[in-house]
Amino acid sequence: MSEQELFNISQVCESLIGEFPELTVSKIRYLESQGLVNPLRTESGYRKFSTDDVEQLVWILRQQRDYFVPLGTLKERLERNGVDFNSTAESNTSDSKAAAGKDPVVTGISLDIDGLSRASGVPTEKIQELIELGVVKGRQVGSKEIFEGDSLLTIRSAKRLFELGMETRHLRMYLVAAQREAGVIEQLFSAKTKSGDVESRTEAKRELDEVVVLGREIHKCLLKLSLDGLETW
Repeated sequence: MSEQELFNISQVCESLIGEFPELTVSKIRYLESQGLVNPLRTESGYRKFSTDDVEQLVWILRQQRDYFVPLGTLKERLERNGVDFNSTAESNTSDSKAAAGKDPVVTGISLDIDGLSRASGVPTEKIQELIELGVVKGRQVGSKEIFEGDSLLTIRSAKRLFELGMETRHLRMYLVAAQREAGVIEQLFSAKTKSGDVESRTEAKRELDEVVVLGREIHKCLLKLSLDGLETW
């Protein structure tokens, strides 16, 4: 398809139905009403989608299907940062992700335990073990416990550790280390983060994020140093 080609909404729906069987014309119209896609309009009012519009739509649908990202979060990401629709969500803006210490794929996600299980491929029984250990923590919303994106990242990482031979109890060492580190950082930043000056609190938050990223790098280097002789990097 050339860059100049334009497609009506039925053509777009038909072209994507193979990957997204539940996609309907109504769903595309709804995404447009939420400001997530903005096709051209003819003088008669008909929608015309460009190739770029279709790529953006595919990206949105994949984010919803694969990562359960809320529409509001997707819209904010599109408006604030822009997105390379040809790259995978995991590799997109990898440098900025490392700098900020966050994974954009999971930002804004809210899932119950069944949703976590579907998204991670880890049985709910195993996730419950992680919750009881304290490695994963949710918040109570009505009658359900809801978990954010960091929980999904933790569970995905834990899944791989299980595959490599670790057991749930072994993850406690990460929890203990994190709690000790958090205690030291809290002592250093408590006054700054509670300052009545908005500008000071903002700066403290930026510094706190940087400390977390730097601490992660030091931890990785020290772990490799401690394992010297056991492995070949």
